[in-house]
Amino acid sequence: MTALQPVFVHGWACGPQIWQPVLAHLNLPPAHLIDLGYFAKSAGERDDGQILTALEADRPILGVGHSMGLMWLLSQRDWPPGSRFVGINAFGRFASGADFPQGVGPRVLARMQAGLARDAGTVVNSFRARCGMAAVESSTCHVSALQAGLSLLAKGDVRAQIERVVAHDASCMVALAGGEDPIVSASMTKAAFPQDIKIEWQEKGVHMLPLTHPEFCAAHIQKLMKDAG
Repeated sequence: MTALQPVFVHGWACGPQIWQPVLAHLNLPPAHLIDLGYFAKSAGERDDGQILTALEADRPILGVGHSMGLMWLLSQRDWPPGSRFVGINAFGRFASGADFPQGVGPRVLARMQAGLARDAGTVVNSFRARCGMAAVESSTCHVSALQAGLSLLAKGDVRAQIERVVAHDASCMVALAGGEDPIVSASMTKAAFPQDIKIEWQEKGVHMLPLTHPEFCAAHIQKLMKDAG
């Protein structure tokens, strides 16, 4: 099988540097570390609509998404057959609705969007504190990018894309979840993926598994790649 193209996408209010502990445990070809541009001077590739075009169009990818990162990746295009996906603290939908009562209330996201316009640093750092991450300087926040991310969380729904991805092989996707995640509850995780997708639980894990449990993440990425080969 042709080697998979590794693509890593971080979640909201994070940057590509969250992947360094995981990558340290992996033996991968150079990976595309997408930077959604939430902060100034991030260490990865700033996504300007051109980054993904550098990928070989017909070659499968190894898509690894943290939190909103999986939703962002699956919303960009239909990926080639044979692609594999790892969702870490991830979901197919985030905001609650009539068919997804386990999600986060839209009013919560609306308040965050309104708050970004007034004081982006306060909103971002409040969220990061809940995730166990250090605060950032308000001056580094790119409000338009952060607003776009919240809009995706509020409106995004890639459950149909996930169903298509796993239609012929449920083993091509795995979800890694934290049993004590304060952002994505266990009930939300279970409801956000088809029942035939395996969810691997880190019982004491919270929302930043790439930082707190990098070996756990790397082990499951390696297993998915081995099964693909």
